[in-house]
Amino acid sequence: MRILFLLCLVFTVIPSSARDVDMVVGWNKPPYVISQEHSGFEVDLIRAILADMGHSLSPIYVPFGRTSRLLKDNTVDIGLTLNSAHSVDEAILTDPYIIYQNVAVTRADRKLEINSIEDLRGKSVIAFQTAQSLLGEAFGEIVSAQPTYIEMARQDRQVDMLMLGSVDVAILDRNIFNFFKSESRAYADDDIVFHELFPISSYSAAIPDPELRATFNATLHAFIDDGRYQKLLDKYKLDNLLYKLPTPVTQ
Repeated sequence: MRILFLLCLVFTVIPSSARDVDMVVGWNKPPYVISQEHSGFEVDLIRAILADMGHSLSPIYVPFGRTSRLLKDNTVDIGLTLNSAHSVDEAILTDPYIIYQNVAVTRADRKLEINSIEDLRGKSVIAFQTAQSLLGEAFGEIVSAQPTYIEMARQDRQVDMLMLGSVDVAILDRNIFNFFKSESRAYADDDIVFHELFPISSYSAAIPDPELRATFNATLHAFIDDGRYQKLLDKYKLDNLLYKLPTPVTQ
């Protein structure tokens, strides 16, 4: 009954005229955004939602910091991967459509006990670029004193260094780790452990047009409820973290 209700809601708010919708999104960030192929989970999801609404997608790739400015200038219809921490009016944010979570990753055969940020002390750690300033004061304090801490822009290399035993711990988004690990057959039989030391981050689309935003939300809920959202997650080997929200989008 819920799916039927949502579908009815979608059809009642779909605008009569189809159009090309300009969507601004950050540069390449597999598996979420694969700019050279105009794909990735987020791009494919928004394209499918807009198709259900009768529209086509025109993606525009920019440095992440420019997204808010383009929205304020009313030069694009949709901005991706935004939340209340960004310079954007919360009133134009849609319901969350994706959850990111940075985690500490270790090889299971190392049997490392990491239950808190303090447990990273004395271990060799590789993290994504700017992690020291983004992951909180406690994390920054510990790793700043460790000569074995490094940051790296290429996250595929982070995965390689962990899986090859060059470091004890890798710090990165869990789904980015899953994606790059799955890309190498050499790591297929190697088990890993996710240590959830950091909170989740939920992200929405920013859509200034209220009618387009309402239709997007209704279509997103229908997409989740009928299973297509999960199928798209499976395509990119992503974990479904929507259940971690205080009020899950799936309910």
